[in-house]
Amino acid sequence: MSPSSAATGSRFVPAVLVGWPGGDAARVQEFLRPLVEDEVRVLSPGELEGGARRLVDAGILVLVPGDDGSFLEGLRERLAALREKAAGLPVVLAGDGLEAPAVAAALRAGVNEVIFVQREGEAARERLLPLLERRRSMAAGRLFPPGPGVPEMIGTSPRMRQVADLVQRVAASDATVLILGESGTGKELIARALHAFSPRRKKPFVAINCAAIPETLLENELFGHEKGAYTGANARAIGKVEAAEGGTLFLDEIGEMPLQLQAKILRLLQDHTYDRIGGTRTRKADIRVVTATNRELKEEVAAKRFREDLYYRLSVVPVELPALRERPEDIPVLARAILERLARRLERPGLRLSPEAMDRLVRYRWPGNVRELENELERAAVLSGADVIGPEALSLQSRIADPDRAALARLAPLDAPLEETVRRAAEAAERIRVSVAIEEEGGDLDRAAAALGITREELENRL
Repeated sequence: MSPSSAATGSRFVPAVLVGWPGGDAARVQEFLRPLVEDEVRVLSPGELEGGARRLVDAGILVLVPGDDGSFLEGLRERLAALREKAAGLPVVLAGDGLEAPAVAAALRAGVNEVIFVQREGEAARERLLPLLERRRSMAAGRLFPPGPGVPEMIGTSPRMRQVADLVQRVAASDATVLILGESGTGKELIARALHAFSPRRKKPFVAINCAAIPETLLENELFGHEKGAYTGANARAIGKVEAAEGGTLFLDEIGEMPLQLQAKILRLLQDHTYDRIGGTRTRKADIRVVTATNRELKEEVAAKRFREDLYYRLSVVPVELPALRERPEDIPVLARAILERLARRLERPGLRLSPEAMDRLVRYRWPGNVRELENELERAAVLSGADVIGPEALSLQSRIADPDRAALARLAPLDAPLEETVRRAAEAAERIRVSVAIEEEGGDLDRAAAALGITREELENRL
């Protein structure tokens, strides 16, 4: 039986088929039936326009072109609009009379797979299975399909589905990825997913927290040393870079790395070379580097605490994880998944939240993000004697400062009357926005005014 969509509560539909006049939609529909348990929804090309709502819960979208090439008209824009609502939706082009130029154009427009039904037969179904299983996992709340080394991340919000889609698209490359997000949002899990979906998956995944190791020891941890390199170096030792050979090196909290060492990381990224401490031979490194930080690296660059050239080299592909308070629709499915794990560990199969307790979780702001949610539920489960956890069992008193509250406090007094707080926050926001526009336009006031949607005279008055 197909699972229900956790995102919307509507029925998960394994396949949606769109057939153009002159195409063999009936044959493709029959071909799909064994794969999708007879559940194939059929739409006309006209229904595809603006049809994102009905495709949110689709497993795969199968396009069956006709004989006039009209299916290519506006295809890129259609698929982009669909994926804004149905992130990660696999799109398949199916038919037997497809010509090479049309296939190439469809792939450039965003089609994931092309199958030739009559020619490939069962082999084509096998190629479609991973696409469908991935979407089934998403409908059940899992962001990634199960697999060796793939972390279990839960979420149904469009933003998290877009993150999961981006991760799986960039995993195949060796592009450097910078993962951005507050503490507790799951940055290391994203790094492990990048490794698990990459061609390097059978090689090591090595993680190092740049903030957890003293500055004097961090270089040694990364690059290793030769025997006799310093007092107490009685034997050669390899570093994390060498330990990750062929695989992925994850540098967590990269924003905490000292400037002197940043230059050596830049060399590693640019030339794929490094030196052991005390060594005389430059070594080559075949690794993919993934980094993460909860800091605003642009601010660190402006403050001269982080190298600008390294920032641009690290952020080839930025992946931004939203805070939990920015995706409250994920809280119920996350809470249920966490409680299921706790129920197995505590041998309390009936463990669950009351509706009132769930409502409190959804309304809370979670400055500590998913990690805080896990800790809160574990504390409530351990201390509660009942299987049903009520609102009275929840403390919801974080020791972590709310980042949004802290940001507002830097702009305006929080103990002033509401109108005063709003006025001063708006004035501060205006100053920052104007300053950013002028900086981004290289000091050109005409272009800055255009970017702000005001006249140059208005801009000069505001200055």
